[in-house]
Amino acid sequence: MAIATAPPDTRVVLPDDLPWATWMEGLQVKILRCDLDNNEYTLIVRFAPGIELPRHRHFGQVHAHTIQGRWHYLEYDWVAEAGSYVHEPASSVHTLKVFDDNTEETIVMFIMQGGLVLLGPNDEVWMYEDAESAMERYLLALEQEGKSLPDGAVL
Repeated sequence: MAIATAPPDTRVVLPDDLPWATWMEGLQVKILRCDLDNNEYTLIVRFAPGIELPRHRHFGQVHAHTIQGRWHYLEYDWVAEAGSYVHEPASSVHTLKVFDDNTEETIVMFIMQGGLVLLGPNDEVWMYEDAESAMERYLLALEQEGKSLPDGAVL
């Protein structure tokens, strides 16, 4: 059997080689990939027990794989736990909550297609995020924390 050669733009990312960046208290990220042409990005998020994110609306699909811990959306009755895969359709609106009684951090890999907006109490938009702004936010946080990407890392 012949082994196919990978296309020249193929790359392997070892998440352990990338630094965590703090985006807010109780939430750290590693961005594995940013595709600015298609407004898609892949990130690993580490959540402290009990954290609740602002309600938000996605403009594209989101794929989530839970690596460790448990979380859910306040608006739905399911729970994602280690090993779970969640598919969120475009235009979904929800509030991510990590369980208070988790004994460890919750770690989730998200593949984000399109941007999202964070919503205030009256559904007003107070922040927009997409592949480009996520990449800029990650790099700025790393710089502020005195961290850098390893040689050869490409977002």
